[in-house]
Amino acid sequence: MKFYDSVKTASGYTLYIVFDDEKVYEITSQIPDGTPSAVAEKYKYIKDYLSGHCCQPMLIEAFDDLDMSWATPFMRKVYKALSLIPCGTTVSYGYLAELAGRPKAARAVGSAMAKNRFLIVIPCHRVLASGHRIGGFSSGLDMKRALLRCEGHNEF
Repeated sequence: MKFYDSVKTASGYTLYIVFDDEKVYEITSQIPDGTPSAVAEKYKYIKDYLSGHCCQPMLIEAFDDLDMSWATPFMRKVYKALSLIPCGTTVSYGYLAELAGRPKAARAVGSAMAKNRFLIVIPCHRVLASGHRIGGFSSGLDMKRALLRCEGHNEF
């Protein structure tokens, strides 16, 4: 059985953590299916991170607790590379493709960003289109702008 808990993020949005005893399945801006419950103690660090994400280093250790069974090997490489991008830094889809070992796969990186199930923990909001344009965001550009502002980017 899957449960979910909500958390108000440092950027002002409410996110939902979907979990069970084994894994975290999603961090989403949409109220998920499942039963509301306090987040499992072993995932409390993720909730704490989300509530103050603007001033904390990345949660690379969360990868062990995230269910990535749905992601292709390439997507996992992209997400791992993205998790190493420091707070307050942005990169292009092309640069992230290079970091993931596939320099000509910028469009595939964009597709991976659109399928990201773990908002903020896998910080797809830090990926911009060429020319330092904001690009897209699965939870809407207002949220992407708020996340970027929270990390010190006021130009969007």
